[in-house]
Amino acid sequence: MMLGLLALTLVLYLVSAGLLWRQLARESASTAVNGWVALAAVVSHGALLTWYLASDGFDHLNVASSLSVVAFLLALLSFVRVQRNSGLVLRPVIYVFAAVSCVILVLSPAHWGATITNTHGLAIHIVLSLLAYAILMLATLYAVQLLYLNYLLKNHRVNALSNYLPPLMVVEKYFFRLLSTGTLLLFIAIASGFIFLDDMFAQGQAHKTILSSIAALIYLAIVILHRAQGMRGRLLVVASVVASVLLSLGYFGSRFVRDVLLS
Repeated sequence: MMLGLLALTLVLYLVSAGLLWRQLARESASTAVNGWVALAAVVSHGALLTWYLASDGFDHLNVASSLSVVAFLLALLSFVRVQRNSGLVLRPVIYVFAAVSCVILVLSPAHWGATITNTHGLAIHIVLSLLAYAILMLATLYAVQLLYLNYLLKNHRVNALSNYLPPLMVVEKYFFRLLSTGTLLLFIAIASGFIFLDDMFAQGQAHKTILSSIAALIYLAIVILHRAQGMRGRLLVVASVVASVLLSLGYFGSRFVRDVLLS
């Protein structure tokens, strides 16, 4: 069953990515087929995740399942955003990433990782953390798109892709909106960790706590500078990318070491 779901999910994600790349290359209008295939891929991915976690009684969460959950949330959020015409042209990359995460998921033992059975506080912390991370990574993709748009404008370059890209202000608006939402969730997730976990600075947790907190402070500074002083531009966008790198190291660096290298 799991292999069948994996095959279906891979086909749907790759077909959807291919359709989107073809659409961008030919500057063609979006079709209903693209949307339905993408939706089917996300649903299939969700079913695969549920089957994988249920095979272990939802007892463990490891680096592979965490990565796949983030990829699922990214695919879902990007699908909803694009349906609202936010113009995220990096959606094919998200779908390929999601497909790769599904392969890693199926190849990984479900009993790896931290035990989350009968620890509702830990489950709440994990859910909030993964949701915050997914939203902030989506904001980072918008940041990359902003950097590319700025590059095109400053160098007066026009190509097939640039004709499809949305206006700079539209991308910037969604970037700051996602960044604000993700930052709020990240602070709530960190706070839930201090509330529900015994020691956020215990061995194996300190690395994640410190890097996540630094990233959260950088995100907060960007949001305050933008909202209070109206700042925008390359400096804030680059700072958000740096914060995302730190957050990724905090979220998945420690999990990789604990679940893979030390298992």
